[in-house]
Amino acid sequence: MNAEANSLTHNTRRDFLKLGVLAGGGLVLGIGLSGCSKPAAIGAGGQPVAWLRIAGDNTITVLVDKSEMGQGVYTALTQLLAEELGVALEAIRVEAAPVGAVYTNNLLGAQITGGSTSVRDGWEKLRKAGAQARSMLVQAAAAQWGVGADTLKVDSGAVVNGRKRLTFGELAEAAAKLPVPTEVTLKSAKEFTLVGKPAKRVDTASKLDGTAIYGIDVKLPGMLHGAFAQCPTLGGTLAGFDAVQAKTMPGVKDVVGTDNGVVVIADHYWQAYKALGAVKIKWDAGANASLDNDAIRARLRKAATRNGRSVRNDGNAAAALKAAGAEDVVAYCTHGVLSGGAVARVEGSALLELVVTDSIGTPDTAAAAKKIRHLTIAPLLGEAIKRIADESSVSSLFD
Repeated sequence: MNAEANSLTHNTRRDFLKLGVLAGGGLVLGIGLSGCSKPAAIGAGGQPVAWLRIAGDNTITVLVDKSEMGQGVYTALTQLLAEELGVALEAIRVEAAPVGAVYTNNLLGAQITGGSTSVRDGWEKLRKAGAQARSMLVQAAAAQWGVGADTLKVDSGAVVNGRKRLTFGELAEAAAKLPVPTEVTLKSAKEFTLVGKPAKRVDTASKLDGTAIYGIDVKLPGMLHGAFAQCPTLGGTLAGFDAVQAKTMPGVKDVVGTDNGVVVIADHYWQAYKALGAVKIKWDAGANASLDNDAIRARLRKAATRNGRSVRNDGNAAAALKAAGAEDVVAYCTHGVLSGGAVARVEGSALLELVVTDSIGTPDTAAAAKKIRHLTIAPLLGEAIKRIADESSVSSLFD
């Protein structure tokens, strides 16, 4: 590590939780989050709640606390940990983390995936876990060889001392008996070999060969299935229902009404779904009974002609820059809406020009404006689509 590396010293023993030795020997490492009353030590079925597990057979498992929805988060978060641990991405297995306070998304305040927060939330937590485990493994190797830890290196899932090598699996049990370091040094950006680099997605193969497990695949002893019908209008409620016929159908256990819907509970989903169709439901559509797509579009068009609500209006950036000595000020905006009085404000401003992309329809007033220039992105989008189809580099478009 060099002097530019980020040294982390503010975490206490309560922030980091070593969860002991796996059956058969191994290291389990978890991190408690600031603000949690206590780190969760044992999860469902007695399994440790952790970020990282290293087994004696060299199996390395990362628990990812975000939902993989096609955005590549399983790969990105695994890269963070693998970078600091010192292993190839392919050497790590990924598991979905269980439910627990320890997996709270600090940016959203709940165990939730969204808002483009996954990497930001995991950036420090997962890198720390990898760096801590690496430090403990190196310390275990140093003790076994009787040498200083600073003389050893980590290479491809092993600690190296000249020609001697001890794999992480061979060291895991001994490492698990060591105290968790409260101070670790993370790599600087220029030392990265995995983070920010192209990588094959870790979840692709299982999704292609059918071995991936989804929520719908979960089966528990005595589990029942439900089918739900909800009032088709926003704000509508359930006025009543007749479930006499549905309750006689195979597999049906019960039919339950809610404030705005009906649920059929059955042994299997298809039974619940078919029985739901036999329930006679009466809705109270409420105030939005006549609301349809055409009405919504009309409201949106009308709203677009009015000035929006001003949240803040502090100063004038273009005028301030010119007052400070700028010869001209040009602003750039992607997907510029330019609704209400926006065009008039641009025309009357100190801006020399506002450049906007044509990724959204342009109001007539904006098309005729002298200070607004439209930049088409159609060729760029077309080339990106072509490259995706050709499986060639899209990122190189922006080099």
